[in-house]
Parts: sequence; C-alpha cells; structure tokens
Amino acid sequence: GFLKLGKDKQIEIINEWLLLAVIKAEKELGDGTGQVKLRYVYDLFIDKFKFESMFISFNQFSILVDAALVIMKEMVSNNDQIKNYIANK
Repeated sequence: GFLKLGKDKQIEIINEWLLLAVIKAEKELGDGTGQVKLRYVYDLFIDKFKFESMFISFNQFSILVDAALVIMKEMVSNNDQIKNYIANK
C-alpha cells in the first residue's frame, strides 16, 4: 500500500491529491474564502490520509496547499475547461 511506497512517491501522490482538493475547494467555496478553503482542504486531507496527517503540521500543510494553489491558478489561466469547471457551481 501507500506506506510501502518511498517517501518521494508518497509526497508526489499527496501533491497530486492536493491539486484536486484545491480545485474542488475553489469550485465549492469560491473566491474570498481563503482560510475556509484551507480548513476544508485540511479536513479532506485528514480524512484521506489519516496516518500521514499525524506527521505533517498544519503549517507544513499550508505550505503544500500554497504550492498546489500556484499550480491550480496556472492551470486555470491556461485551460478553459478547468476554468469552466470551477465556475460552474
């Protein structure tokens, strides 16, 4: 399972999941809700990665989310399908 993967692969999987989670949060909660979206994504993370979440502080998690948000914003600016997906609530 997940725990048998190397640390680099685990981080890659979490980062890919985070990208999907921030897109979902943006779609569901919209602009101007940064702290609420962060908490929402954190709660999803704890549900999805119960064991791993014990080893990542909220501050570390916040940094990972910020990185995922940069990627998401780039994707939205370059991909109308993603932009439309987020806009259609």
